[in-house]
Amino acid sequence: MQPLTLAPLVVALHSASVGAASLGPLLGDGSSADWWFTYKTNTLAYPNCSGTRECPFGGKVQAYPTGWGLQYLLASSVGGKTSALEQKSDCLGSGDDPVAKTFAQIYDGTAANYIIWNDQFYGDPELNVTPKCTTYCASPWGHSKGAIAWGSDGTGFVLQVTTPDWPGNGDKTKERSQQGNTLGCVGDDDAKVAQHMFALRLASSSDTQTVLQAMARASVATDPKNSMLMKLTDGPSDIASIARNLGRLDDSETVFSDTLSVAGVKVIAKPHSVNVPPWSLVSSVLSLPLRVASWFTSPKLLSAKAGIPGCWASSLSEPQEVQTVLSGQWDNKTMGMLGESSLDGNHAKVAHSLSGTTSVFGDMNQEGSYQPSDRKCDSSQNGRGGMFFVLDDSVMHDGLKSLLTGDTAPYVGAGPSPGPSPSPRPPGPSPSDTCGGAGTRCSKTSGPDCVYVYQKDESACSVSKYGCYTKAKLPDGCPEKKDEIII
Repeated sequence: MQPLTLAPLVVALHSASVGAASLGPLLGDGSSADWWFTYKTNTLAYPNCSGTRECPFGGKVQAYPTGWGLQYLLASSVGGKTSALEQKSDCLGSGDDPVAKTFAQIYDGTAANYIIWNDQFYGDPELNVTPKCTTYCASPWGHSKGAIAWGSDGTGFVLQVTTPDWPGNGDKTKERSQQGNTLGCVGDDDAKVAQHMFALRLASSSDTQTVLQAMARASVATDPKNSMLMKLTDGPSDIASIARNLGRLDDSETVFSDTLSVAGVKVIAKPHSVNVPPWSLVSSVLSLPLRVASWFTSPKLLSAKAGIPGCWASSLSEPQEVQTVLSGQWDNKTMGMLGESSLDGNHAKVAHSLSGTTSVFGDMNQEGSYQPSDRKCDSSQNGRGGMFFVLDDSVMHDGLKSLLTGDTAPYVGAGPSPGPSPSPRPPGPSPSDTCGGAGTRCSKTSGPDCVYVYQKDESACSVSKYGCYTKAKLPDGCPEKKDEIII
């Protein structure tokens, strides 16, 4: 009788061990990777996708009247061998693709533990945090989005994303009431402009603890008491302790930096109290000049030569040159890299070194201040936290270098210079509001008197449809009337 009693237990233990070991970044065929990177191209260059959009993680397929695109570029590394960045036409996030396969490990219950964070949940789910978030989490909360998952042994993966609203739920027994939870199925059209995602295997409990410490330093927006955003069921107690203390502001003035075991990836976390230009901070930590493509709109951080700006911290060394990208290209197609809610806009936050073979995947926009005489040093992204994953890989670097080949913003203090020629826009009705009106996002053309009204507040704000509206024209009962422009 003893073998009959023990055999099922042995099988169960073996299955659990295999399941724990397999938790990590997955490619579209379900195979494991050390890391992968996707760049969701903008809609003007690569509209729609070749497959059928589905909503496996919740939501309904959205029509998105102004346009959408879910094609993407993909690079990955398996066993230390990197596959070059290449174009994929299938629908990112809902089928046999890295994003869907990797996130499914959270949503289908495979992961014993997970955390989801995003500064732009738009109240769905609502975060029980202090200071309180309104429709989104503004400064000093971290401008950061992503998910992390680990098993009983503490190993797993981290998934960095730039998409507002997604992911917003890891508990398949619950549903987001308004926004949806699958790319292409989210109420807010984050399938229009370019985005990026980066997934990295956490090969030890120490790796997982390191990333959680970086998340804490960045003051990521999450809620430990909400099962849609956090599940802690089995694993090292020291990891769980850090996790339970997230959703709080970290007022430290020390930049976090540490190296992970897979591919020698370095993680950097900017705290909100270090009021400096974010990508100059990264250049300082790495002692490298960078070329950066990010959400670039007012208050703009132009290109900067090497040297210490007026808004700086004495604990940081001198930053090197930081170029701000205005346009890039892929397969002979020019793509805009501006922070604008257009078919040619870019919301990804990536960089490559101008010397060496370094790539950086980040959370933060090219917005803020170089000089206190121009704007307060804690303005915009200067006053927020965020994370950056740094990879030294020649193949990945070459891919990003090709992608970011294009026009560069003028250098701060050098005077005006012409920007790239405007990209064509599809015809459509003129907006009814000078800020853009129904169905538009506030962008670089939106002034300080503009505010974004969310779908759930259409009635309270007396507008026919969500969009960017003149603040003064909104009724006092409109929740967004007191909010800052969403950037």
